[in-house]
Amino acid sequence: MRRSVIGNWKWAFWSAVAVTLLSLCPQILMWGVRGPKWNGSYAELHGDEWVYSAYVQALIDGRPRRNDPYTGRDDRPDHPEPESLFSIQFVPAYLIAVPARIVGVSSSTAFIALGVLAPFFACLAIFWLIANVTQDQRLAAAASVVVLCFGALAAGEGLIHLLSSGSQYSFLPFLRRYEPAAIFPLVFVFFTLVWRSLSDRRLAFVWAVAAGLVLDALIFSYFYLLTISVAWLACLGLLWFVAYPGSLRRDARSFLTILLLALVALIPYFVLLSRRSVTMDAGQKLTLSHAPDFFRTPELLGLAVIVLIVFGAVRGRLNWRAPETLFVAAFAVTPLIVFIQQMITGRSLQPFHYEWFIANYVALVGGVVASVIIWRGPQGAKRPMRYRFAARLVFIAIWWAAIEVLAPTKVIIRDSQFTDRAAAVCQRLRQLSRSDGIITNTSSETDPRPLVLASDNKVSVILPTFAPQAVLWAPHFDFLNLGPGESRARFYQYLYYTGIDGNGLAKELDQPLSTFAAAAFGHERVIPDLSVQARPITSEEIASQVADYQAYSSSFSRERAVQHILSYVIVPFVGGPDLSNLDRWYERDKGEQVGDYILYRVRLRP
Repeated sequence: MRRSVIGNWKWAFWSAVAVTLLSLCPQILMWGVRGPKWNGSYAELHGDEWVYSAYVQALIDGRPRRNDPYTGRDDRPDHPEPESLFSIQFVPAYLIAVPARIVGVSSSTAFIALGVLAPFFACLAIFWLIANVTQDQRLAAAASVVVLCFGALAAGEGLIHLLSSGSQYSFLPFLRRYEPAAIFPLVFVFFTLVWRSLSDRRLAFVWAVAAGLVLDALIFSYFYLLTISVAWLACLGLLWFVAYPGSLRRDARSFLTILLLALVALIPYFVLLSRRSVTMDAGQKLTLSHAPDFFRTPELLGLAVIVLIVFGAVRGRLNWRAPETLFVAAFAVTPLIVFIQQMITGRSLQPFHYEWFIANYVALVGGVVASVIIWRGPQGAKRPMRYRFAARLVFIAIWWAAIEVLAPTKVIIRDSQFTDRAAAVCQRLRQLSRSDGIITNTSSETDPRPLVLASDNKVSVILPTFAPQAVLWAPHFDFLNLGPGESRARFYQYLYYTGIDGNGLAKELDQPLSTFAAAAFGHERVIPDLSVQARPITSEEIASQVADYQAYSSSFSRERAVQHILSYVIVPFVGGPDLSNLDRWYERDKGEQVGDYILYRVRLRP
């Protein structure tokens, strides 16, 4: 009798602890640097995390599902808000916000907790999958560590990318919170449930229902994890019925059960999509293109696994019809499908998300399991596994991940110090919102909450995570549900109030990875990975942009000043901007120093 897969999970537990400790290194560095001065902020792993934590904080504060934490707009009967990226993919946000509200903690604290739970359960989920397919728990525990620790390498990121280009550094990419970290384990749970539905005839229907429910959760969680799961299921179904044409009636029930449950969830999903903002597609960089996309690292890894399977079949090392071989083949083919689908559909949506956050891990799982199958040999005549070799590979994987995590230590410390110091002035704004009493203004559809101008745009990004006020402008505004042209108008107003002239703007627009260039031309023009049709910014475009801004600045009037009325201004205590333009239209109080910043209350001049 085979040893029970569920049996002894001690190997999985220790593997999960190892990955979790690696994941916590940035947060531990922050605590060590800040010490008793720590203001409660989480250690940033990816710049987009602040947008996600802002939305979670809004839910914790009791705001509705359709809300914009940056503009302060909430869905109201008299002013309904369109659906957004966050309100459609709401499952992970509520998964974090509901417990956080019950316990009484902030989204920043919840993100720290997520940094512990996400890697732990991700490791367990991958262990469960590989243990089911290989029937070897010690091997599965080792493989789960290898898959997660080499994820950045399999994406062509991390240390390899740093050494080759010196930019866009990313380690343990699955940890980006809350997408994909919060629901990353569900993908591998889904794979495992499908396996059980096809291998356990007695409970096939139960496992299929469970798989369908998990897929329903993925539908309202994260587009990239959903689509790769569907692509994998389609690959597996095709391979399965080619290998077992006589089992159509028996095994089709499992696939149909999963698909029917998915269709039930897709109906409300498409309803929500139909109600999305008119600017959402442009904000998410949807590109109409049939361009081929063949040379991403997960694709190459998937091709290598396919070659390995073919080699094993030709040499008689594996049975291509065996269920585990079909599963591995589906893992190998899926990365190719998600990257080249636009050749047929004509639509590409930031494909690097597949490369960083899921396709790399799927390809790694395929490679690990394929290697095990070929080593063991066909027809159950299994060679004993060399666990010492597996242990050495785990050791190498942990050291590799540790180097990737600790290589940017100076950057982590610098960013952690900055964000935690900035958190102090943001928390002061939350205190003022309580003492001021009224935080919302239902008479204003454009700015329903007190508006804050932060001259340091990174402060604008993190502010809604800690304070309920809105911001005039932040670098992520092109991701939000703004009206046509609104993001550009707010950006120009920010430049005007902070004393940026035409020459200053021209210098900023000409810098690599410039925040201002991303606001002026779109993030996809600054970060080529965001689009399959990357177009560099030309000097003519910069000159035109500067001319437009100079025209805006020279014609600034009270009519423009009252479009967005400020309540607070935050500037650095040392080296602040020239606020002479702001002072033409607003009166400032004497200001209050909070840490490294001065917080002014401002009032529009009569």
